[in-house]
Amino acid sequence: MLNKLCMAGAGSGKTHKVIIESIAEIERGGKVLVVTYTTSNQQELRRRFLEVFGTHSDRFVVKGLFSFYLEDMVRPYQQVLFSRRIDGICFNQRNPHMKPDSTFMIPGRAEQLDDKSYNPKHFLSLCETKAHTGFLAKLASRIMKATKNSAAVRLGEIYTQVFFDEVQDLIGWDYEVLKGLSKAMPTPITCVGDFRQTVYETTFGQKAPKTAADKIAAFKSMGFVEEALVLNRRCIQPICDVADAVHKGAYEATESAVKETPPEFAHHLGTFIVKESDVIEYIKVFDPMVLRWSVTSGTKLLPAQARCYNFGASKGLGFERVLVLPAESQLHFVLDGQKPFPAKDETAQNKMYVAITRARFSLGFIVQDKKAEGLRFPVWTAEPQKRDHL
Repeated sequence: MLNKLCMAGAGSGKTHKVIIESIAEIERGGKVLVVTYTTSNQQELRRRFLEVFGTHSDRFVVKGLFSFYLEDMVRPYQQVLFSRRIDGICFNQRNPHMKPDSTFMIPGRAEQLDDKSYNPKHFLSLCETKAHTGFLAKLASRIMKATKNSAAVRLGEIYTQVFFDEVQDLIGWDYEVLKGLSKAMPTPITCVGDFRQTVYETTFGQKAPKTAADKIAAFKSMGFVEEALVLNRRCIQPICDVADAVHKGAYEATESAVKETPPEFAHHLGTFIVKESDVIEYIKVFDPMVLRWSVTSGTKLLPAQARCYNFGASKGLGFERVLVLPAESQLHFVLDGQKPFPAKDETAQNKMYVAITRARFSLGFIVQDKKAEGLRFPVWTAEPQKRDHL
């Protein structure tokens, strides 16, 4: 079987696809491994499997990415590099080899020592028993090379199907691991993700691929066959159209599977501009989920009762009504939709896509009053009797 890259648009049911294909493989007598990045997605995969299959199964294995690297790629073969047992991981928010609040590297942390052996201080914590998460993929890749892909061979003997979910968040050395696995493992690999929703990174540094285009090209160079899931089961078509415009034709157009609207939502559908002066009333009337860049965004604008999520934290969620507070780097998209996002603003672009595709029936963008007229979306106006009480 061929290795597949499944380009799963927002709301396309990628989790459902993974679960259904996993169950089919299990019913054929196989064993499935699903590797994913976030803890929330690990929990959701297990919950959905139990919901559909009806019971737990030891032939459906879900692992976090870092646990997979440590337990399957590193620890069983670590003796080729380091003799002391690596018993855990050290989560890195930043490069552990860089001095705090500076761009200077700590001496003695180079990857290799003078004798060309690998330096444990590069990959491991000072106690040399915990692996830095920022260098786990690199360590796994080095071990794969030293052992002639023994881990890939072993995985192929254990599992008959392997899924990597949320692959949009992989970067750099993660792709070296995938390259090694795809070359040596007879088991088919299915990678699932949406590169329009890349808002995390599994490591740091400058190793390619980093951009969405480069990541997709890397999969193609490894021989992965592309499959697109374009049916959106969450958003009505007008919101799908706005979401598609964020990346301006770089991906296949989205088709909404939402054909009926509950009566209680029918009076307010589509995309709107909400003036800053109307934000409090809009939230009072519709109780939307407010999506923003960070917890400090809009603190003087949003009322205390507003329900809020940061853009990144809202991934995987859906809400009937959404109100977006655009960051400055995203505002041009709301105002005219013509100027493309600069390459350096891929994070801003992707976060805008994530925010838009959380909305089922209505989507509002908060805009300063002086900029709110003459835009491509209608301006929401409070009813006169309600405005009198503002």
